Formats: sequence, C-alpha cells, structure tokens
Amino acid sequence: MSRLLIPDAGPLFSLAAGDLLHLLLKFRLGLTDVVCADTVHRGLAANASIEARNLLAFYNTHAEHIETFTTQVGASLARLRAQEPNYQTPPNLGELSIQSLLIDLQLQAPAARPLVLFEDAWFLRNAVALPKTCVLLSTQAFLEYAAEKAWIASAAQARQQIALARPTAWTESVQIAPAGPRPPR
Repeated sequence: MSRLLIPDAGPLFSLAAGDLLHLLLKFRLGLTDVVCADTVHRGLAANASIEARNLLAFYNTHAEHIETFTTQVGASLARLRAQEPNYQTPPNLGELSIQSLLIDLQLQAPAARPLVLFEDAWFLRNAVALPKTCVLLSTQAFLEYAAEKAWIASAAQARQQIALARPTAWTESVQIAPAGPRPPR
C-alpha cells in the first residue's frame, strides 16, 4: 500500500467538502505535526467550518490508521507557540514541514516513493528542491485516479461537489493541469 502524505489544509478541506475523505483510507495516510496542529485541530474551534468539523471527525475515527510525523518545522512551531500562544503560523509552513519529512523518509528508506497530495502551485514551483523519490499528485489528479479505480463515479462530478463548497479550491492546479483526456502513452 502506497504512503500518501498531505502537506497542508487544501486537499483535506476539498476532500471533506466533497464528502470524499474515505478515499484516503485506500493509502497509508501520513500527516505532519504541522498539519495536525493547524488543520485537523481547527475542527475544535467554535466557529469551525463544516469541512473542518468533518475532517476532525474523520481523523478521530481513523486515527489508528493515520501516521503523524514529527518534523523539525513542527517542533520549532510548538516551541514558539509555547512561548507565545497566539503565534500566527507563517504561510507555507505545511509545505516546508513536508519537505523536511521527505528528506527524513529518504534517509530512512531510500527506495520508498511516497505520494504527496497537493493543491497549490508551491509544489510545482519548488519541485526541484524536493527529494526525487517523491511523487507529486494534485487533488485533481487524485480524483482522476480514484475514478479510474472506480472508487468514485466521476472525477468531474467530485470536482463539482467540491466546488459548491469551495469555489476557489485548487485554482492554480486547475490552470496548470486542466482536466481532460490523458495524452497517449
């Protein structure tokens, strides 16, 4: 079973909005400590969105099947928040934590090829700095794969369902890789 790593809130909230979190159970799911602290636990807030509450419920139900990885970025963030509880998380911290995790995983198991599910162009712009052993997978490509495997009826239908709740979800990745037939192999 392939390891699927999720670096930030985007894919999680899109899958929650589309009622598609169950697809993650087809993989060995891994989250960084940053994603758990800043995304999953967001569902505890009194003003949490329905997606955040659904994500927290999914996490609580399936926690024994979800690996949470401690990262250098997450440890630094925890230290800062211990000193200043209202510390605001800088942008792209989830992305930086996954980069740190990918390096650690490459050192531990050089032959492993983890999948990284992303929803913003940060990964494409910074792919050169990521270990060559990881496979980048956009949320859109993930939905296409799920449809090919018959885990969902249609990727287009799933995108429409997500778009109802998150109209601006993965705008950058849609522009980078529009949906449609795959080129011949």
